Amino acid sequence: MTIARQNTAGYLPITIHDSKSMDIGRLRKLVRLGAVQINGFWWRTKAYGTILGVILLTLVSLIFLSMHWSYRRLFPFLNHPVNIIHN
Repeated sequence: MTIARQNTAGYLPITIHDSKSMDIGRLRKLVRLGAVQINGFWWRTKAYGTILGVILLTLVSLIFLSMHWSYRRLFPFLNHPVNIIHN
């Protein structure tokens, strides 16, 4: 028992400032890494969004064009003939 009491430390200095600065440095690295990832994701989605928008516009145009062509083929009697008067 006496040996154990002699080896116990009565006062251990704790430096809170050093541990906080280390945590803040790690936090800053994580925030920067997160910001870089978000920024990269934003630019990729912006570029892919433009490409997907063009593809969507092309598909809608082709669908409209195919509907127009099929309408003209299925209902030729609904097309108004143009009367050309020849002398």
